[in-house]
Amino acid sequence: MSTFTFLRLAGVSAARCSGSSSFLAQRLGASAPLTSAVVQRKNLSLTPAKTGRTYGPQEESEKVDDIHHWVNERYVAAALIPIIPTALIYPHPVLDTLLIGAMVLHTHWRLSGVVQDYIHGPVLFKIGRLLVLALSICTFGSMCYFNYSDIGFARFIRLLYSEL
Repeated sequence: MSTFTFLRLAGVSAARCSGSSSFLAQRLGASAPLTSAVVQRKNLSLTPAKTGRTYGPQEESEKVDDIHHWVNERYVAAALIPIIPTALIYPHPVLDTLLIGAMVLHTHWRLSGVVQDYIHGPVLFKIGRLLVLALSICTFGSMCYFNYSDIGFARFIRLLYSEL
């Protein structure tokens, strides 16, 4: 629909719109001030919910625990670099178990970090941690079962890539 159709439905003629005087002034009437349509300015003040800056764990023992955890995560991540090709080149149940153990541990630590960073509240946080723990245990158990009762993880990956 055109603008004139809307104006015609509102009861305004085209001659009134094309005139020299303002359309808004015509609609409001000469006595209504145009400044009444302006919204009053309100003062806005922002106050922080917490004063000061938080840099991380406050206790010295918490800092040491976090540093050791971070270092252990990096050791597992660095250990995965030679474990993955070795397990794929020489498939063996021991190497498969080492590979899935390192992968599940690495994934468990990362998912725990996601829960810790993004799930808030005392109840949801505990439920999230329990779900991550249950998922990690089930994953490791099912992968160990697959390793010892079927062809194994590395042979499965080799078969998967050779068939594609």
